[in-house]
Amino acid sequence: MIIEKDLENAILSFHHKMVDEMYKQAKKLQFTPSQLEVLLFVLEKGNPTMKDIASKLHITPPSVTSIVDPLCDKNYLKRQTSEKDRRIVKMVVTPKTFKLFSSLKDKKLTVLKNLFFKLNNEDKKQLIKIINIIIKE
Repeated sequence: MIIEKDLENAILSFHHKMVDEMYKQAKKLQFTPSQLEVLLFVLEKGNPTMKDIASKLHITPPSVTSIVDPLCDKNYLKRQTSEKDRRIVKMVVTPKTFKLFSSLKDKKLTVLKNLFFKLNNEDKKQLIKIINIIIKE
């Protein structure tokens, strides 16, 4: 039972540290962490629907709207309504976003490097192995 509690504490501490690092990087780019997460998701997924974004962030579609609106206003994203079903709205990146893409990928990598710099290569390999065991279904 003690091991489970230690594991829970370690996971929660890791999560908080990851969120803190993400917040620092988002702030440098003048985005909220949620906006940065949305931009990265849209870039990686390629034209997801608002519903896809809501599912990824574990929030409601109206909450996605409040995150996406400023990104659209600043011309980082644009809405594309389906011709077949006007209820379906996809998010599309703009050229301005593609320009930032390499920077965003670098920021994501920086967050991970900041979190794992204390581990040696053997520890990193072991961590990868453990994570792969956990995420296999």
